[in-house]
Amino acid sequence: MSEPAALGESRSEKILNLLLDPQNPRLPESKQGISQPELAEELDLGFEAYTIAESIASHGFFKSEPLIVIPSDSEQDKWITVEGNRRLTALLALAREDIRSNFPDPDKWNELAARAGITLNTEVPIVVVKSRAEVVPIIGFRHISGILAWTPYAQARYIAKLIEDDGISISEVSKLIGIEKTRAGNLYRDQAIARQATAFGIDTGPVESSFSLLTVAMNNVKLREHIGASLGSRLEPGQTAIPEEKKSQLRELITWIYGDGETPPKITDSREMTKLGKVVGSDIGLAALRNGATLDLAIQTMDEDLPNAGRRLVKHLNAARNSLQSAAAYIDELENSQEVFELIEEIRDALNVLDDESGE
Repeated sequence: MSEPAALGESRSEKILNLLLDPQNPRLPESKQGISQPELAEELDLGFEAYTIAESIASHGFFKSEPLIVIPSDSEQDKWITVEGNRRLTALLALAREDIRSNFPDPDKWNELAARAGITLNTEVPIVVVKSRAEVVPIIGFRHISGILAWTPYAQARYIAKLIEDDGISISEVSKLIGIEKTRAGNLYRDQAIARQATAFGIDTGPVESSFSLLTVAMNNVKLREHIGASLGSRLEPGQTAIPEEKKSQLRELITWIYGDGETPPKITDSREMTKLGKVVGSDIGLAALRNGATLDLAIQTMDEDLPNAGRRLVKHLNAARNSLQSAAAYIDELENSQEVFELIEEIRDALNVLDDESGE
């Protein structure tokens, strides 16, 4: 049995020739492309580079965890680190006083640097690869499907880059990074929604920092329908996620979930998302919400109309049952149809909503 081919070329390189990645998916959109000292500061502030620096000062740099790099397009004999940016931040801060002096607590870094004895001429292990595409499976395994997972927003942006910039299909992305196609498609759709909200002039700062709330919202059929969002598997690369005519609905949904600085959110945590979907899916509940009612008050308003709602529910369920029973006669003929697969997926979503709400 032959062994798998090794990734790239293993070697050592001086720290002075290594660059932080300006396209690091961990960084917010507004920080993409900033200078090396600014990149280091962002990675120290948000991603605890100091903890890694403590380990390096005490135990050295582990040869078993080399940095993975690609050649720099703009600087000769320089290498951009595509995997291991926190480790490189720690190394650069230990070696460069000008970098650690900009950190919030430079004194503790200075003390650590004196103990570590790291300089720009210190050599560390690297693996040189030709392109970012070669490391997609590694990054996907470590930071999306693995134990060192990025934030949901960073995951979604990385998937979007693979799809839109590198031309990889959602199906292939899911295989490369080791997650289900549905999850990959939904993450792609959700970042497209956040990006479109920015284009609409909606403040997406809270969305980026608490992106998982948006992903929970988009798992709810009624909330998706409210803003005109489709299943992630149906969104083509570069396609707008929300119809232009749903701009106001997107704004109000984001406000209900996150607030807008003046108006508090309608939910207190993700567990209330099903309740919000139930209200938004009701004409009476939606009207109450838009008139300023709290989520509980909107539900109370709906409950007052419950006898009529109950009759409508039974009518709809009877019609759905009859339609599904009729459809079953044709399923064998079209069982491999993508359109049929997607419709069944939507039906399952609808059933999940019914199960969630009937269990309250």
